[in-house]
Amino acid sequence: MNAETQRHSVCCELVHDAARSAGEVRLKAGGASMLPAIWPGDLITVRRRDLPELKPGQIVLYNRDGKLTAHRIQQLFGDHLITRGDSVPCFDPPVQADEIVGQVVSISRDGRDFRPEQRLWQRIASWILRSSDLLMRITLYLSRRLRSTWDLRTPWTNSSPQPTWKR
Repeated sequence: MNAETQRHSVCCELVHDAARSAGEVRLKAGGASMLPAIWPGDLITVRRRDLPELKPGQIVLYNRDGKLTAHRIQQLFGDHLITRGDSVPCFDPPVQADEIVGQVVSISRDGRDFRPEQRLWQRIASWILRSSDLLMRITLYLSRRLRSTWDLRTPWTNSSPQPTWKR
């Protein structure tokens, strides 16, 4: 195991331990497997939960092999969960109770917080993204372009209804 992999694994364990002791952690999402619910760069709030407290449809963060993954619960079986990313066609290997960090209870994007319930339009978009790798790549590309050209941190006001563009 190289130094970078080892460091990443230790960070994941620290997050798991922090959630166990403090009850809640906040992380920056890095992948695209949960589009459109969670975008790369979103901040997710994860609250410690035990297996019996979880139910299908919720997003769970788990730690496996030195990697943190946030995916939606598809099914519950006695001592494990079946999960899948919203925009990924395949199910994950079963998640054991000791791998669970907690439930994603809030997503923060561009200064706004919202709950991670999956709405009808998100289900449809997830199905489309699962069906086409090309559409997934186009979606990510357009998202990066918009975020890099549009200054989303500047709040809109009544006196200035136009967004502020970077030059």
